[in-house]
Parts: sequence; C-alpha cells; structure tokens
Amino acid sequence: MDITNNLLEEIDNYLKENLLEKRYKHSLSTALTAKKLCKLFKIESKKGYIAGLLHDIARDFDNENLFKTVSRDGKSIDHEEKEEPELLHGRAGAVLAKELYNIDDREIIEAIQLHTTGSTGMGDLAKIIFIADYIEPRRKHITEKYIKNLKGKTLNEMLEIVLKSVVDYLRKKEKNVSEKTLQLLEEFENERKK
Repeated sequence: MDITNNLLEEIDNYLKENLLEKRYKHSLSTALTAKKLCKLFKIESKKGYIAGLLHDIARDFDNENLFKTVSRDGKSIDHEEKEEPELLHGRAGAVLAKELYNIDDREIIEAIQLHTTGSTGMGDLAKIIFIADYIEPRRKHITEKYIKNLKGKTLNEMLEIVLKSVVDYLRKKEKNVSEKTLQLLEEFENERKK
C-alpha cells in the first residue's frame, strides 16, 4: 500500500472535522508514539503512523452508528460487544479506513480493529498501536517512571506491562475487562512460565 502525503493530509483533515478536539490531539499523539515504536522495533513507521491516526476515527460514534458500521465488516457481534458497544469502535474504525481511504493493508486494519481489547495472535503492528494508545504523552496517568520501566523491553514484554496496567485501571474503575484482553494477558503469563 502506498501511503502518500496526500492521503495523510486527507485523513488529518477528516479527523479535525469529525472528532472532538481532545480526541483529535490524542489520535495525533498516538500516531507519533506509534511511529517511534515502529522505528524502535523495525516495523514500517508509516504504517504505525496511519494506524495511530485512524485508531479512534469511530470513537465518537453513538451506539446506533457503531452497530450500523460494524455490520459491514461481515463478522458477528459477540455478547460482550452488545453489552458494551464502545468496544466496537476499533472494528468500526477499520471499516471506515477501508471505505473512506481504500486501506486494505492487513496489518493496519488489524491494528485499528484490535487496539481496544487486543487479541491472542495479534501481529506486531497491532501490539504497537495498543501500546501507543495507552502510553502516548497526552495521557495523564503515564509517568516518567512508567516510561522508564518500558525502556529496553521487547515488544511482548512492553505489551504485557501495558496489558496489566489496563486491567488494573479498569478493575479500579469497576469496569468490565474484555475477555479478549484477559486471554491475551493469560497467554503472556503462560508463555513466561514455560
């Protein structure tokens, strides 16, 4: 896929017009963080940047729009997604990336789809977007100490640290933790025990 400056400008303009200002700035910050992580882990940085830009393109959709948009991806909506439609914004974002910008790169689409919950077997770009979404510098809960703790870690080690933080955060807020997130964390913990 050819990621041109015109495409990036078109996406940027759409996000400025259609996202809340706070969400737009978060998307831009996530894209820049993803680009840095991609360079660190030797992954095409333009892919990280574009996936970071687009990851929350559907985040401000109401439930009706989320359901309507994801119905076009051909996958069923599971019980968890019906109970918490907010979980669908990654899938909806992937649909929009395809429909609005003809993005058909499997890694970019997967990264946008899975950035909310993660999933076992996810690829490296998806891992990077999951991490970047959580640690981008505009996030108030991310401290210098937290970032220092990530330095020198492998991509999987970094993801495991972030997953634990996400689960702890959600539990403290008494929110449900996605089964997909828990399965991914369990996969890492089991791998470490071997």
